[in-house]
Amino acid sequence: MATVSEVAKHIGVSSKYVNDLINDGVIERQGRGQYDLDVCREAYIAKLREVAAGRAANGELDLGEERARLAKEQADAKEMENAVERGELVYIKDVSSTIEKQLSKVKTKLLGIPTKAAPEAHACATVKEVQFLLEERVKEALNDLVGLNTDDTEEGS
Repeated sequence: MATVSEVAKHIGVSSKYVNDLINDGVIERQGRGQYDLDVCREAYIAKLREVAAGRAANGELDLGEERARLAKEQADAKEMENAVERGELVYIKDVSSTIEKQLSKVKTKLLGIPTKAAPEAHACATVKEVQFLLEERVKEALNDLVGLNTDDTEEGS
């Protein structure tokens, strides 16, 4: 039978590390001077094998968990790449740029309605005709927003 110091010397580590192994349950806690050197050595070697194989935590990192996390991230990245290729996923900057261009175009069209429609409205005989004229101009601008006026959209690009 041996003390913690003797176990430490036998397996080539510090007494503090042997106490850590005992606290972690790697080496079974025994009474003072009651440690079997062979049992302690085998337990320590088993722990080293687990760490080396990536099945046990080494400090704060668990190699097995880290490998699984990396594999998941790689799979997620590939899945997103495939979704982009299929057109199921888009980049926000591309979408926002397109929307910004469309909104700018609609704003310009809406602000131009009074200038364009004024002469036509002046030529209208009734209020109903003026209302219809203005509604058509607003619809034209809104159709640009949803992409229905493709002729105008292609010119602006």
